[in-house]
Amino acid sequence: MVNAPFYSHAGAMARLAGVLVHQGHEVIVWGPEANRQQIEAFGARFEPHAPKLPTKVKGLALAAGLAATTERIAESLIAQLHSHGVELLVRDNQTTWALVAGDYLGLPTVVSHPMFPLAGPGALPAKVRRAAAAARESEADKQAAREQFDASWLSIARRWGVEIGDINGVFHRTSEPTMAYTTEEIVGENGLPTGWSCIGPLLAPGPTLQHRAEPPLVYACFGTSYNFRADLFRAVIDALGGRRVEVLISTGKGKVKPASLEPLPENVEIREFVPAREVLARASVHITHGGCNSVHESLLAAVPMVCLPQAFDQFPLSERVEQLGVGLNPGEGPAEIRDAVQGLLATAKARERARELREHLRNYDGEARVAAVIEGALAESAVIGG
Repeated sequence: MVNAPFYSHAGAMARLAGVLVHQGHEVIVWGPEANRQQIEAFGARFEPHAPKLPTKVKGLALAAGLAATTERIAESLIAQLHSHGVELLVRDNQTTWALVAGDYLGLPTVVSHPMFPLAGPGALPAKVRRAAAAARESEADKQAAREQFDASWLSIARRWGVEIGDINGVFHRTSEPTMAYTTEEIVGENGLPTGWSCIGPLLAPGPTLQHRAEPPLVYACFGTSYNFRADLFRAVIDALGGRRVEVLISTGKGKVKPASLEPLPENVEIREFVPAREVLARASVHITHGGCNSVHESLLAAVPMVCLPQAFDQFPLSERVEQLGVGLNPGEGPAEIRDAVQGLLATAKARERARELREHLRNYDGEARVAAVIEGALAESAVIGG
């Protein structure tokens, strides 16, 4: 199993590793050092693997940066996979270097895709398309990214005889069996591409839910990758400061430091990091960027959401949260955020719907679906090899 060193991606891979160990596989996980203890606790072997990634995380620049990373480290990973006698590769969807290594070695490969499956642009509501467009890079930046990607693509193809796909589709190739950490009900009517399977979030049930206190707790966090907008944290503070709610904000150990947002209203507390699932167990509303892991954690705590998506899959998933009746997808202005929070607090409907989806997730047999995907990949490899 080969990780990308992103917090939520590595966490999803660790949970999957635990499932595979439980199902009797010998598992080796290449991942960031921060995940070693968790990986080894599951009974898997750990290999340090945290390649330096691009600092630009917008759209095409990220794809170009990952392709350049692949040029640097694919050879080392090929050697390691070969030396360990790996028989099946599970790679994160953003590890293009693992894609190259697996193809070069002829390994059956399964993709771990911890992001929400992206629908085709035409299937998204206009509001979502406009919001996504606002988060994209300039035309000049896109052109520079394309040129960088093309140079890396050519170098990789010449050296290892592997094509990594085009710049728009490198994260979402459908030629390999792909596991999505969600369920068919949450994905909705757009469904999944051919070859994809839902395996559920593979999250434990979580802490016992606590009685919601008065005043109600509103928890706000924008993840660990797209948490660099101080103005977004200030919008939450302006929206809820002085209101009859308790507000706990986590900056996710990002660039925005709690001290930079002071002075704070008496009802607002800011920390760099909190145990999200423990906080959600007593929260009444979750203000979130709409990341796949955060949304499923919120559902397992039966907490309605106010979604303020920042990039990629967060836009369609935030729209889906609203369609499912478990949250709202307003604008980023303080008045819009305040109205959304107050609206969710004023009615039990969203919480009741969140409880229904909590039970759906708790009863979803993701482990059986994981087994089916892995067995299918091995069987297909045996047919091709035979």
